[in-house]
Amino acid sequence: MLYRFVSRFIIIGMMWLGLVLLKWGGNKDQLLWQALIFTALILMGSFAEEILHYQGDPYVLPVVQAILALGLVFLVRISPNEALHQFWWANIGQLIFYAILFAVRDYRHLGKFRYLWGLLAVSLLFVTLVFGFAAGGATSWLRIGGIGVEPEEFVKLALLLFMATYLEENEELLRVGTVQVGKFSLPDWRTLGPFLIMAVFSLGLLGAQKSLGTALVFYALFVLMIYVVTERALYLGISLPIFLLVGSAGYLLFRHVRVRVLVWLNPWQDPTGMGYQIAQSLFAISGGKILGTGLGNGIGASMVPASSTDFIFSVIAEELGFAGAMAVLALFLIVVMRAFSISLRAKDRFGQILAAGIGILLGTETLIILAGVTKLLPLTGIPLPWVSYGGSSILVHFILLGVLLNISNATAVGAKRNKTRGREYAT
Repeated sequence: MLYRFVSRFIIIGMMWLGLVLLKWGGNKDQLLWQALIFTALILMGSFAEEILHYQGDPYVLPVVQAILALGLVFLVRISPNEALHQFWWANIGQLIFYAILFAVRDYRHLGKFRYLWGLLAVSLLFVTLVFGFAAGGATSWLRIGGIGVEPEEFVKLALLLFMATYLEENEELLRVGTVQVGKFSLPDWRTLGPFLIMAVFSLGLLGAQKSLGTALVFYALFVLMIYVVTERALYLGISLPIFLLVGSAGYLLFRHVRVRVLVWLNPWQDPTGMGYQIAQSLFAISGGKILGTGLGNGIGASMVPASSTDFIFSVIAEELGFAGAMAVLALFLIVVMRAFSISLRAKDRFGQILAAGIGILLGTETLIILAGVTKLLPLTGIPLPWVSYGGSSILVHFILLGVLLNISNATAVGAKRNKTRGREYAT
């Protein structure tokens, strides 16, 4: 209990210290109210955990809230108007998180709708392709009631649930195989068909939308989840040539992919044109050195394009330095590692696979995004979870967090119940 409240007060103090050091802009009063609501929700959530006897992982939520608070401070630094909207989404996201954590009685019921999740994922992508509008070269947005929504964020959730249910049901057949091809034993079409159909449809629709960053995340999710469950390196070996083949096709078919690859290879050929974005990102990161320029003192917030979304990590690295950037990476690493820890302790196979999938998704997203802004990979244009500006991303990642900690809580409650039952039998 003491850790729970102390950690929340540290997070709140960190956020308010950052806000005090910054200029709030013209909407200071509105930001102040949203920050107060955010603070109240964190504290009330802590009391709710105590009153409702939450027994799951005690570290994941405070770490995520620390990441979120840091992101909100830097959004206030970059764009107070966008920060105001982000506070709204963060507050709504926390409410959704606690609703899932305490209202979902048994997460295993989510596994009863395998094909419904798959159909939902494909339908959302198809509707976006037909009725969506383009932003950043990709048709990945829908306008609903005047609000821009990114359906592919919700597709992540649907695909994850589909994969968890599919892999739970077909684990043994995928691991052992039923058809002999040379030296290798592979699953038959009846077993592998739903997986391949879902992968081809979802990745194909994302390719048609030119949303190749999200396609890369989904592909990694498909491959890594099937590998983690089956422990067969064969699937990794098969996935590599497919990735190279599809990547080459994307390079030849889409001009904006060729531009991103050329900029990735050498942004200094046109540092004021096509290479401007990544060049400014690298300047900002290098300017931070070890301890940074100080909050509010960097130039990346105004010089780096898309600094509130794709390149917010560059601003963080500049103003907090290498030390601050590594601290952010460490926080994400803690979340991913705790997700795998929850997976190992889960009381049923569906919970194990689902928790591992959430860890894989978060780790893959973070790695791809940060590799893009540091020029280790071509730019992908996907948001950094809980940090980048974007309501759809905030809500979906809070839903995933709620499911993850629901699994953790159910595991802890079940273990305690079994222990108590064992003592009764001994008595």
